[in-house]
Amino acid sequence: MNRFILAIFSVFCLGLGQEVSAAKYSFNQAGSSVKFFNTASLHGIEGAAKSFSGSLDTDALTGGFSVKTASMTTNLGPRDTKMHEFCLESEKFPNITLSVTGIQDGEALQAGSGSGKVTLTGTLKIRDVTKPVSIAADYAFSDGGLSLKGRHDFKWTDFNVPDPSIIISRLYPDMNVQFSLAMKAQ
Repeated sequence: MNRFILAIFSVFCLGLGQEVSAAKYSFNQAGSSVKFFNTASLHGIEGAAKSFSGSLDTDALTGGFSVKTASMTTNLGPRDTKMHEFCLESEKFPNITLSVTGIQDGEALQAGSGSGKVTLTGTLKIRDVTKPVSIAADYAFSDGGLSLKGRHDFKWTDFNVPDPSIIISRLYPDMNVQFSLAMKAQ
């Protein structure tokens, strides 16, 4: 009988020592950043999104991400007005969305610890155009959270964004978005 109780106690203690990982993480702008970069013939353009949120399920290897287009800024009023009213049509298309439908090398995320590289696969929707994407990202688990950092390069012309160029300055279509997300377990 004592051996039986000792065996049960040992199994129970071993179970307590195992790391339990959360499968669902959420994030917003607190502790995170989303920045975008573009080049014009006369200068570079840097901007940031001020309002965004999303979630990632490390068991299902799926997730979603949404940026409020009206919150995007380059900190230059006239340029931002043109971006919101003409290019993004923020009232008509209030969000840019990334739907993550899979994660290559996601088994490492399912383990719930460590750090490494993964590739997010899914679709990116800007305005009324949705395109398939693969986005390389670095991840790291720490203190019950998960950080995810990456960059996506694309052409804004692929998403039917109107060209805001003016005679004296041409906006080139190549741009990139860089993200650093601090996710908390749900």
